[in-house]
Amino acid sequence: MPSSLEAKAAAKPHPLSTTALKFGLSPGEFFWRDHQTWLADSGYMLRSRYRLDWEPSWLKSKNVNFFECEDVLTPMRTVIMDAIRVSDGRIVVLKRVPKSTYPDEEEYNRFLSMSEPQASDPHNHSVPVYDILQSPLDEDIVLLVMPYLIRIDELKFATVGEAVECFRQLFEGLQFLHHHHIAHLDIHKNNIMMDPTPVFSYIPHPTHSHKSYDFKHSISTRTRTSHPTKYFYIDFGFSWRLRPDDPSPRVGLDIGGDRSVPEYEDRQGRHDPYKVDVYCLGNIIRQYFMDKSRSLEFLRPIITEMVQQDPAERPSIDKAFEQFEQLRASVSPWTLRSRMVYEDELPLGRLYRGCRHAVRTAFWMATGKPALPNPDA
Repeated sequence: MPSSLEAKAAAKPHPLSTTALKFGLSPGEFFWRDHQTWLADSGYMLRSRYRLDWEPSWLKSKNVNFFECEDVLTPMRTVIMDAIRVSDGRIVVLKRVPKSTYPDEEEYNRFLSMSEPQASDPHNHSVPVYDILQSPLDEDIVLLVMPYLIRIDELKFATVGEAVECFRQLFEGLQFLHHHHIAHLDIHKNNIMMDPTPVFSYIPHPTHSHKSYDFKHSISTRTRTSHPTKYFYIDFGFSWRLRPDDPSPRVGLDIGGDRSVPEYEDRQGRHDPYKVDVYCLGNIIRQYFMDKSRSLEFLRPIITEMVQQDPAERPSIDKAFEQFEQLRASVSPWTLRSRMVYEDELPLGRLYRGCRHAVRTAFWMATGKPALPNPDA
């Protein structure tokens, strides 16, 4: 008979077994594992973590730092998943959309990015959709195949001109939506993305942002001035497509990601969806950029108008964009080339960044880099 100590030792799980259990697939990840073979047959390869024969790498590794293993971490959101498109090796993102919850999202994405002339219109800043796949396991689920994008605040703006060009694209993209009678109705920081390809040395791994997707390289960044990038609106689950002949549309609202929208106080009423979009765009610029840097104070007049509590006092996107362009044109090239100074910078860091910016600016001017880094210019 084993002693009591031996029995306790046998009952105690091995540390690696405990870790494997702790860092196994989350409930939301089983959807992707169950679809992995079908997705591979459809031309999209998931990472090893989601393959049926997956064995956690940390069980075989001598590296005790489990968090440095490529396959250890669960993504924060399992409604989306990264994959490699087999045909060309491009890294893409798959978004799981329940049709019963968001019945129109597939239609809006087909209209905006898979139909002409909208898809090729340079004013269109809706996320491109490469493919739409019907799940073979659930008739209610479709998968949208999109480019791998990152949030716009994952890389700080180096210059005022970089921020202004970002905002210009967002104004332009919202105007495009409204001209096609689509109100987004869920514009917030997490639903505005940027293409990381120009500004990152490698596409970052989705759960280890300091590593490349293939986990072989460290990530370094470049400025938007040297490598201009594009910005996109994503997530049309709350959107409305409105009648072209209705000059004053009113709809009921779902509460989106920006909880400060004044119209949400009247949940029973019907509101102008276009004015909600104008508020949300203005509030993003105010909250996440203007309030964090005095470098953008010249935009205060239009942003103040856009975020007024009374929707009737807010401008249309056409008027807001027009005023934005007037303010942009009134700013000198030197201001646009000036460094984007953030309020939370420490004095020593501010001095270093100022010196580095002077060298960069001299190089940009010598090589003809414009102060407004438009990727389509």
